[in-house]
Amino acid sequence: MDCFYGESKEQLVKTTTNIPVYSYPNPHLHSFCICLYVKAGSMYEKKSENGITHFFEHVVIRNVNRLMDGRLYQILDKLGLSLNGATYKEFVHFTISGASVHFREAARIFLKLLEPLALSEEEIDTERKRILAEIREYDKKKSLEARTEREVWKGTSLTRTIAGKKKRLKQMGKRELMDFRRTFFDGKNLFFYLTGNCSEKETAFFLEELEKQAFFDGTGERQNLAPVPKGFFKRTGRPLLAKGSETEVSFSFDVDVSRYTGAMLNLFYNMLFTGDYCPVYQELSEKTGYIYSYGDQFERYQNIGSLQLNYEVSADKFYKAFAKTMNIFCRLKKDGGNLEYVRAIYLDNGDMAIDDAEDFNWNRAYDCHIMGEDYPDIEAKKQAYLKVQESDMARMARDIFRLENLTVVVRGKKKVSRKKIEKLMRRLEANH
Repeated sequence: MDCFYGESKEQLVKTTTNIPVYSYPNPHLHSFCICLYVKAGSMYEKKSENGITHFFEHVVIRNVNRLMDGRLYQILDKLGLSLNGATYKEFVHFTISGASVHFREAARIFLKLLEPLALSEEEIDTERKRILAEIREYDKKKSLEARTEREVWKGTSLTRTIAGKKKRLKQMGKRELMDFRRTFFDGKNLFFYLTGNCSEKETAFFLEELEKQAFFDGTGERQNLAPVPKGFFKRTGRPLLAKGSETEVSFSFDVDVSRYTGAMLNLFYNMLFTGDYCPVYQELSEKTGYIYSYGDQFERYQNIGSLQLNYEVSADKFYKAFAKTMNIFCRLKKDGGNLEYVRAIYLDNGDMAIDDAEDFNWNRAYDCHIMGEDYPDIEAKKQAYLKVQESDMARMARDIFRLENLTVVVRGKKKVSRKKIEKLMRRLEANH
C-alpha cells in the first residue's frame, strides 16, 4: 500500500481490498474531515424496499453507539467531534470532523460504521420511530415541489421519497437490514475522502485501520445514471392545475446533462438563480415586487437532470409574474447573459473552498466521484470555468428552454385560466 501526501492535488490510495481513499489535505487548517460516500439511495431501491437506505443510515449510527456501550455522544461532545449522516436519492454521505489533534479517535469511531449490526429489535424500533417522526415533520406529499417531482420523474424510481412510506417502514426489521448491509457496503460502490489537516502519518493510520475492515463484493459499480421517464423531452405543453391554500407555480425543464460540462451546468444555474444580480431575483422581486423569495434546484445525474424554479405569488400578480418568468428564459436564449457576475464564485473565490474542510470534502467528492468531473486540483477547476463563454450559455438556453422540456404545475384557491398559461408558455417557441 503506497501513500502520497501533498496539498496541491488530490491523492488516491487503494487498500489491498481495493477500496479507494481520496485525500486533499491542507496542513494550514486546524480541522479535518473524514467522509464515506456510498452509491445507494431511493433511485436504486425496489418499490418494495423504498426507504431502507435512509433507515439503514440511521441504524448504523445508532449501532456505533451500541458498540461503544452507549457512550458515543458523550465522547463526541468531550472531543468536540461532529458525526453525521445524510441520504440522497443517489448516494449516502457519512462524515466526522473536528480538531486535528483528535483525528485518530475520530477515525476509530468512524470506522465502526462498517461493523455488523449489534442492535436489538427494540433498539431498531426506536430508530424507526424517529424516522416516522421525521416523515411527519417533513411531509412533502402536499408540497408543490413534490407534485412537480412526481410529474417530472413519473414512472421511475426517482418519484419515491428518500424516507419511504410509513407502512413499509414499519415492516422492516433487523433481518432485512442485515441483508441490505451486504448490498450497502459493496466495495465497488463506496469510497472515502479525507480533507483538512490530516497529515501523512494520520492518513497512513486511517488506511491501516481501514485495512482491517471487510467489504462485500457486489454485482457491479453503479454509474449514477437516472432512469429516463417516457415523457422526458416530450412534454405536452399543458400545465397541471391543482388546489392549494396559496397561489404557487413551479417550472421544471428537462436537461440532457451529457451534452455539457459540469462548469457549463453550474454557471448556467448560477446565472439564473444565484446572487442579488441574477435575473430571477432582479426581475421578479427587486424591480417588480411580484414575489419575495423563490425556490430553485438543479436535480442532476450523469445523464439527465431537472432544472427547477418555484415561487408563491399573489393571485392578482400571477399572470404578470408568469410572463416575466418566460421573458427571462427567452432573453437568455438571445444574449446568453453575462458571466462576469457569476465567475467570481469559482475563480476569485476558488481557493477559499479549501478553507472549510467539511464543505470542501463534500464538493470534491460530489464533483469528481459522484458526477465524474475531472478536476485533479483547484486550479484545474478554475480553468474549466474560465473556458465557458456567454455563447455556451445562449446555446444551452436554446437547448433547454423549449416547450417540449417544460413541466408547469400551478396551485391555488383561485381558478386560473389554462388557456392563458398555455399562451404564455408558447413564448418559448417564438424565441426558439
